[in-house]
Amino acid sequence: MKKILLFVLIFLMGQNFANAHTCENETVKCPIDGKEVTFCVTMSMSVFGSFKDFQKKGAIGEHYEELINTCSNCHFSGYIEDFKEKISDEEKIKIKEYLTKFDKIKIDDARQCLIASEIKEVQKKPKKEIAFCYVTGFYLLRENSKQVEFRKELQSKATDNLISALEKNEYDDKTVIATINYLIAEMERRIGNFDEAIKYYDLAINDTNKKDWVEAAAKEQKELAIKKDQNNQI
Repeated sequence: MKKILLFVLIFLMGQNFANAHTCENETVKCPIDGKEVTFCVTMSMSVFGSFKDFQKKGAIGEHYEELINTCSNCHFSGYIEDFKEKISDEEKIKIKEYLTKFDKIKIDDARQCLIASEIKEVQKKPKKEIAFCYVTGFYLLRENSKQVEFRKELQSKATDNLISALEKNEYDDKTVIATINYLIAEMERRIGNFDEAIKYYDLAINDTNKKDWVEAAAKEQKELAIKKDQNNQI
């Protein structure tokens, strides 16, 4: 009996290890000052569903914390692809000027995402690209009861940029539009803007090009908005 229990324990431990998040270090140079920055790039992870705002659940380790990184010297922040991008001298001047306001501020994971978003704004990147830097940031604050207002600020900025992305027709795939409207609605609900949330849930529900799952999800979450429930834990 003891041998059977030991075998089961070893098997379960092996399964957990197999399902764990793994990453591999990759070092890149900051495009502003040339300082080396090391990313831990996700190689594998097991996803067991997602929250209602699309944040992945499961054996994902620090996947979201590792997506965006910061130069410890100048505070340039972004995805690893942003560090590999060629930046013009004119853009460097604008980015350096923007980054000066963070000289004496502690940069945590969520604020890295704010900086990455605002750098993309300086560079006039597509609104949908800016939005998902903010999205990454507020995912990191889901459980943080001390930074609720900062989390809502990131959600609000993500919402504004997604709305702008829709207005600028940045999404070629029409089936994606209902999904984006649903995400906007979810963020508006979590902020406490319930009337706006209901408006965007309805846009998602009534979109003839929506994906199959959208209507049921939007109707379910709309009920929370009607009840003025801004639960951010789901």
